[in-house]
Amino acid sequence: GQQFSSEASFGIMFENILLGIVSFCTFISYLPQVIEIIKTKSTEDISIFSWILWVISSFAYTLYAFLFSDSIMLIFETCLELFFCLLILTLTLIYDRSWRK
Repeated sequence: GQQFSSEASFGIMFENILLGIVSFCTFISYLPQVIEIIKTKSTEDISIFSWILWVISSFAYTLYAFLFSDSIMLIFETCLELFFCLLILTLTLIYDRSWRK
């Protein structure tokens, strides 16, 4: 009864803490790349193919979170990752002229 309830509460709290760490690290990990692209207006060393795969992967994970999870933190984290992947891919397409040749 009571012990199960406190264990379940701890599990939910621990899950939210872990997802919070993932969300923070996701934000921090993509930010330097975004800043560098905007600052230099250059993406010649970035693989468009890799970022297309990241967008597909992030989209699938976001879709999974919306369809199969009740966790607001998981939905937030996947949306954050998808946003940054789309942003970097978009900036790469804008600033990298080599793929158009």
